[in-house]
This record gives sequence, structure tokens and C-alpha cells, in this order.
Amino acid sequence: MVPRSRCEEALAAAVAAHRLTLVSAPAGFGKTTLLAQWAATARGPVAWVSLDPLDDEPGRLAGVLGDALAGLTPGAAPDDDAAGDRALTSVARRVDAVVAALERLPADAVVVLDDVHLLSARTAREVLGPVLRYAGPRFVLAGRYDAALPVNRMRMAGEVGELRERSLAFTADEVVDVVRALGGPADPAAVRALWEVTRGWPVAVRLALAADVLASSGEPLAHLRDRDVPITGYLVEEVIGSLPDDVADFLLRASVTDQVDPELAEALVPGGARLLDECAARGLFLTEVGNGADGPVYRWHALVAAHARAVLTRRDPMAARLAHRVVAAHLGPRDPAAAIRHALDGHAPDLAAQVLGERWPDLVVRGDVGQVRGLRAALPPRYRRDPDVLLALAAAHASDAEGAGDAEGRPARAGELVRTFLGPGRLPLEQSVRVGRALLDEVADDATRGLGLYLVGRAELQRYGPDPEALAHLAEGGALAAERGWVALELGCRAEEALAAALRGELADAVDRARAVLAAAALHDWQGASIVATAHLACGFAAYWRDELCAAAGHLRATIEAADRTRPEVAVHAAGILALVCLAQGDAPGLARAREITDAPWRDGAAAPEYLTAFRAFLTAVQLGVEDRPREALALVDEASPAFADPLALGWQSDLRLRTGDIDGAERALRAAERAADDATAALGSAPHQLRVANLAAAAALRADEDAAAAHVALEGALAAAAPHGLVRPLRDRAAALHPLLSAHLEWGSAHEPLVTRLLVAEHEAPTPRASAWDLTPRERDVLACLRSSLTSEEIAGSLFLSVNTVKTHMRAIYRKLGVDGRRAAVRTAVQRGLL
Repeated sequence: MVPRSRCEEALAAAVAAHRLTLVSAPAGFGKTTLLAQWAATARGPVAWVSLDPLDDEPGRLAGVLGDALAGLTPGAAPDDDAAGDRALTSVARRVDAVVAALERLPADAVVVLDDVHLLSARTAREVLGPVLRYAGPRFVLAGRYDAALPVNRMRMAGEVGELRERSLAFTADEVVDVVRALGGPADPAAVRALWEVTRGWPVAVRLALAADVLASSGEPLAHLRDRDVPITGYLVEEVIGSLPDDVADFLLRASVTDQVDPELAEALVPGGARLLDECAARGLFLTEVGNGADGPVYRWHALVAAHARAVLTRRDPMAARLAHRVVAAHLGPRDPAAAIRHALDGHAPDLAAQVLGERWPDLVVRGDVGQVRGLRAALPPRYRRDPDVLLALAAAHASDAEGAGDAEGRPARAGELVRTFLGPGRLPLEQSVRVGRALLDEVADDATRGLGLYLVGRAELQRYGPDPEALAHLAEGGALAAERGWVALELGCRAEEALAAALRGELADAVDRARAVLAAAALHDWQGASIVATAHLACGFAAYWRDELCAAAGHLRATIEAADRTRPEVAVHAAGILALVCLAQGDAPGLARAREITDAPWRDGAAAPEYLTAFRAFLTAVQLGVEDRPREALALVDEASPAFADPLALGWQSDLRLRTGDIDGAERALRAAERAADDATAALGSAPHQLRVANLAAAAALRADEDAAAAHVALEGALAAAAPHGLVRPLRDRAAALHPLLSAHLEWGSAHEPLVTRLLVAEHEAPTPRASAWDLTPRERDVLACLRSSLTSEEIAGSLFLSVNTVKTHMRAIYRKLGVDGRRAAVRTAVQRGLL
């Protein structure tokens, strides 16, 4: 036994200065040994009570205390006659007798209770509460934790001294003393390594020395690992084995990560937040290291966590894998490197590749480019070729000063590109495009330039209006990537080029380009990767304008799935078009799901880009127009907004003003749309074909009543522009207004009779949804207003003088028309649409 003078002095000082001293630490910290060493030299008498589980009963604990006091000095024993009286079987009488006995003890007497953690809150409250409340001898309570002890009032009064884990752990010098006492080599580096691994946990130090770790680890000791210290058996028997089953299971699962917070605890195990609190209260090797959004963050004792992981892996390998996967998903946004390691430990390489593909910009921005390469190398070979992972590798090469090329300033330029377009807190779209273009002018090496051309080009395509520079950037980036063999980067550029073709109205070319990208991606098993998201978007865009609505919906949903994690702006773009598809199909539930995506909060809690806010307002206006609420739709028009200044949006405004009887306003909106089309022609050399079709169709509808000849000329022009490209949707959107004119156009004479016939048949078989498909009846509006209250269905029926069945029928109709599945969602959606 090695004397621990530091701890003995601390304990003696605490006992001398306080009525109550708590000695609290997990198993293996030498609490009992320390107390025994101190008691042997204490100045006054010491009464010692070693508790066991059977003592966790108030009457028995009072009796055990009485016996200990009797052993200390006969004068302190409870009254013999009273003790023999049957009336004293009540707990209160026994406790009174113990208190009376304590008062007869000498002033320097100390009562020690060891293993107080075995006492329940009830027993501690009924026995220790009264005993500690009255002045008398000093007490020392020792245990693994003290959550149940009634000492808070004394602590607030300054009457409690405490020795805890930090005080009881060996210092580095004490580890040297232990090594020397056991005859081991006292090499300073070896001892330091042992102390750092064990963090001075006495039992771990002793077990390591008993296993001759210092002599057998060879080099030592600077490389001593957690698993080299053989504490697994002790941990299982003395710690895990003493815990309730649910706490033990949680400890094992949560030990797969170094740090744990309530959110992660809850994800690991149902009720995990409560179990984490219990582990902290029990002193189970947790240190609070900070506060997160959901509560305190704890760190495990590294040695305990390492061996607990080993126990879990041996007992239940699948549970260990699942725990690692949960931790990986939790850590992905904040610590991608740790998340990837956990995913690999959880035998989930697909998750590891996903995290790296999503989060590599954070690593590049932080300058951890070596980690990007290292993490990619840790992936199984198949996943190293994932396109997002390859893009991450390209960025790392571009950022690493030790990579190919030695252009001055290259690493800073690459990092700035990633920070501008991909990093957290990145710049607004217009500003990022300006910064990106300036950076391109300063970049000379191929790796950084290829990455920059792709990032700048794809950002340019997300802006309103045509941008010829986007095409040039993407074409150059694709050619450079093809030359250098960067397949993922090349496909990314080609996918964006397909989208650009679709936006220009060159639908056949767009579809051909997109299909080529998707076919090449399939060869690499990259079908769902984010780099091909815009290829799906191009196909969906083209299918929408061709009025192939089912095909459009399929491609747009594929876009959302591929882009949702890493390119939210593309996902929102696709969801907006999907909302238009659902409006055309009369699909209320599909519309609600699409709007959930367009209206969702922007990622990481940041404010949504300004262009997205305008886009949302435009979608809401279009929806109101379809619901036969044109005046409400026009009230949302913001002429300063780029969404409403778009040529197609101006044509839509012309249609709506015509429906409200505002002929002059319709003419003004149409002229503005035509001027915008001319501007597009000047910028690109030609306006998007769908824009020309839409403007001519709007002109035909506007002139149908006043100038039939001009209307037929405009309609024939629209048909001529639409036929080569299959641009049916601009005509279908106006089918109701154009129906009489289309019927007469067959007699007027047309070079495009098949298209006219198709439009007439389509309107007959699948008419454009009228207001009745979306609007609520007056009675349904009454019921909807009641849904906002706390009234039950029966109470709503009574207030409206309806039967309960009738109310429920109206509720089902409301849910169907609003595209929701419950009362709260109906109220929320109604508020968003202005119905409430």
C-alpha cells in the first residue's frame, strides 16, 4: 500500500473544517483505502459503517448505525432498555435513539459511512436526513455518487467539504511512487504515458502495472494505448455489473463516442437523455465540457470508453455497428472527419462516402485538405470513386500547396472558391458570382481553374435571366476536366449544360445532353449523386414544357432526392416546377409536399437567399391564380422582384389581368413580356422558345374577342414556334381561354392541325383544374374556421347545427383539397394560403 499524503492531508483538512465531508468518485479511486489510512492516524475516535445492499431499509440502517456507535464507546450506545422495547420498532423511534447516542459522543469523534451510493433516496431521507440535521459528531460519507444524499441545505450553509474524482486521481508523481513501490522501471516517458492514458485512475494504474504493461510495450510508452491497460474485467464486474440494465445498456452504446449530449443520447436509445442524466448523477466517468443547444455536453473517461466499446462489440456486434452509425449521422454536420470514422466503424461505407461528399467544403475551407485525402483513402475502393468524393479530392488537390503545380497563391484561391460557393455562411448568389468571376481571372493552374469554372458556371445558371457567360464557363470547365480525366467534374459541367439548354427552350438538345450524362453516371453507379441532379432537372423541365406531366414529376422528384443534401437551391428549383406540375394535374397532396420543400427554412438556420423568397411569392401567386383567385394573385405581384419581372411571369400577369377584365393592364403586361423577350434575344442571340410560344399564345387570347384575324395569326405563330420543340404547356395553360379560338382555327386553316387537335382533345379528356378542385365551399370554410379552435367534432357540429357525420365529411374534403392529413396541418396550410 502506497501512502497518499496529499489525499490524506486534503481529507483531514476537510474533516476538520466541515461537519460533513463527502468522498465521491467512481469505482477504483481508492476511497476506502484512503479512509482507512486517514482513520488510522485520526486524533479522535472513528465509528466505521461499511454498507451493503441489505442496509437500504430505514429501520435496518438505523440499527446498523446504532451498533457502530456502541462499538465506538459504551456511553454512546442507544439506551438498552429503549432498544429492547418493541415500541422502538418504528423507524422514527430508532432514529431518535441514534440522534441521542450521537449527542453523547466526544467532540472529536467522526462517523464514517462507506458505500453510501447503495442507499436509496427514501432511506437516506428518513435516516441520514434527521441524523445530519442536528449538531453532533462530524460525518464522512463515501460512495460512487451522492445524488440521493440530503445534503443540499448543508452545502449552501458551507458545512460540506468534498473530495471527488479529480482530487483522488493519481498525479504523475504519485504514479512514479507506485511504479517504484512495485519495483517497475521508472522511466519518465513511460510513467507519463501511463498517467495520460489512465488519467490517474488508481485501479487502472495498478492493473496496468500488474500486467507488466510498462515492460512489455516495447517502445514505449509514448505509444501506450487505451486498450493496452487491462481493465475490462474490472469494468464489467465493478461498474457495469452494478448498474440497472437500462443504464448499463446505455453506457455501452454511448461509449462508442468520446462526447455525448442529450440529443445524441436520445438518438442512441429511447429515453437516452434521461439515462445520460442518470449516468452523470451516478458519477459514471463523465466530465461536463460545455453546453449545447439541448443541454450539457459530457466527455467520457477515454480509458473507460475504450473498454466499454470493446465489451459492446464482443457482446453485441450489431448493436455496436448501429451505435456508430447513429453517431456518424449526428456528427456529420459538425465534425465530418469523426462522422466518417464512426460510419466506417459501423460498417457503413455508403454513409461515410455520403458524409465526405456532403461536408468536404467545410474541411477545405478550414484548411484540412490533407484530411480530405486521408478520409477518402480510408473508404473501401468502390466508394473512393463516388462522384462527390472525387469532387472533394479535386478541391483538396487544388487547395494543397504540395500538390501538382506551384502557382503563387493557388491554395488561397482554391479555398476562397470553396468558401464563396460551398462553405458555411457563403455569400449571396449575385455577390458570389462576382467574387467567383474575379477569382477565375487570378487562377492559372488547371485543378483550381477546373473547379472554379464548374462552381461559377452552375451558380450563374441559378440566377434569373439568361447568362451567356455560364455557357462559356461550363464548356471550358467540361473540356478541361475531360482532358485531365476528372470524370466527376466533367459530368457535373455537362449536367449543368443540359440544364442551360432546357432553360433556353432547346428541349431536344437538353434531353439528349441529360440522357448522356445519366448514362455515363450509371456506368459508375452514380445515378443518385448530386452532380447529376441538374441532368434530372433538365429532363423534368423539358417534360413539363412538353406537357408530359408524369415523366416530369418523376425526374423532378429524382432531382430533389439527389440535390437535397448538398445543393438545396437546385432542390428548391425542382420543387417549384413540381408544384406547377401538381397544379396542372390537380394533385393537392403532391402540391402540398412540393411546397413544404420550397417553403422549408434554409439550411443551418441561415436566412433564405433573396431570389428564393421572390420565387416562393411567385409560386403562391400562381397557385392563387389556378384556384380562381386572380385578384389575390395579382396583389402579390412585386414589380421590383426578379421573379415577377421574368418574361414568363409577365405573360402570366397578362393572362390574369385579362381574366379580371383589365384589358389595358393585360396589354401593358404583354408588352413588358415582349420587351423582356427582346432583351433575352439581345443577350443570347435568341429568346427561349417557350417564351416566344407563351407570348404569342397570350396575344391570341387577348385579341380573340376584339380582332379575330389578329388572334388567329398570333395563334398560328404560337403553334409554329411550339411544334418543332413539342412545347405544348404554354398552350395548355391557356387552353380554357383559347378553346373557342382553337376550334375555329381548324376552319381558319392551319399548318399544325395535329397539334390543334391534340390540344382540343387534351382539354376535353383532362381539363385544366377549375376553382372547384381547389376552393372550399362556404360550409367547408365554416368548418375550417372551427378547426382553429379547441372544439371537438361534436362541439363543431353543435355550433353549426350539423350532424357529426356531416362535419366529418366536410373535414375529409378540407384535408383533401388542402393536401394535408390532419387538423393542425389543415390550419397551418389555410393560414399560409390566406384562408384564415
